[in-house]
Amino acid sequence: MATSSANTVRAVWALCLLVGTSFHIVDLVRSGGAYPGYPLGTVVFWNALTVLDPLAAALLFWRPRHGVLATLAIMLTDVAHNVWAVVTYDAWVWPVAMQTAFLAFVLFTAHLIWRVPPRQAG
Repeated sequence: MATSSANTVRAVWALCLLVGTSFHIVDLVRSGGAYPGYPLGTVVFWNALTVLDPLAAALLFWRPRHGVLATLAIMLTDVAHNVWAVVTYDAWVWPVAMQTAFLAFVLFTAHLIWRVPPRQAG
C-alpha cells in the first residue's frame, strides 16, 4: 500500500513539475529568455527552472530521495523568489498561489516517497 501511495504521489509531483516546465518553456519562447525588466538573477533562475523541473521529475522515479530533495529545493526557492517578485515587481499572483499550493502538497506528502525502500523505488 505504501508503495502504491508513493507511486501516485510521485506521478502527481512529476506532472506538476512538468506543467511548470511547460510554463517556463512558453515564457522562454515569448521573452527570448530575457524577461525584460527583471534583474539578471531572476532571469537566470527562471530560465534554469526549464531544466531543473524536468530533472527533478525524472529523479522522482530514478532516485526518489534525490527527487524529493530536488523538488523541495526547487519549490521552496521558487515560491520564496516569486513572492518577492510579486511584491517587488507587481508580478502575477495566481501562479504563485498555485506554486504555494503545490509546495504545501509536497511538504505534506514527501514522507510517502522518502519511506519507500530503494529496491521498491523504480
